[in-house]
Amino acid sequence: MKKITLLLVSLFFICVSYAQDVSSEEITMIQDLFGQEKKEIIAANIDLSGVDSDSFWKLYDQYEKQRQEVGVAKLELLQSYTAKPGNMTDFQASELLGQAVSIREAEDKLILNYTKRIGKATNNLVSGQFYQIEHYISDGIRFSILNNIDFIQDK
Repeated sequence: MKKITLLLVSLFFICVSYAQDVSSEEITMIQDLFGQEKKEIIAANIDLSGVDSDSFWKLYDQYEKQRQEVGVAKLELLQSYTAKPGNMTDFQASELLGQAVSIREAEDKLILNYTKRIGKATNNLVSGQFYQIEHYISDGIRFSILNNIDFIQDK
């Protein structure tokens, strides 16, 4: 878990430092680095003995590709939120809230979809481990970001 915590802290500082002006190349670079470290964490924490590991990794790679699309939306929302000047309007707050809810729903739906698919391809223990680690990482990143950005009333 120490490596996961280090990954979360590192990713948070990258997100915050780039939140004001992130190019698509920088997003790709961030996601590639994050994806490599994350795959190592997954490999170290999911027991694939006795199951079809090739099927797991194939599904995992598909999942990661789709997760990265959601990640781009998260970074764009963070960039949009941090770029808003003080005194956010009611309309701006409503738009940002709608985007945040949609992104969170998409992320939760994606994890659940792949949890089920991984369970069918391997077993329920592997799918449970996948689900737990994905939410641990995702929630850790979410907490770090929320803990370090202004509340709407403070903007």
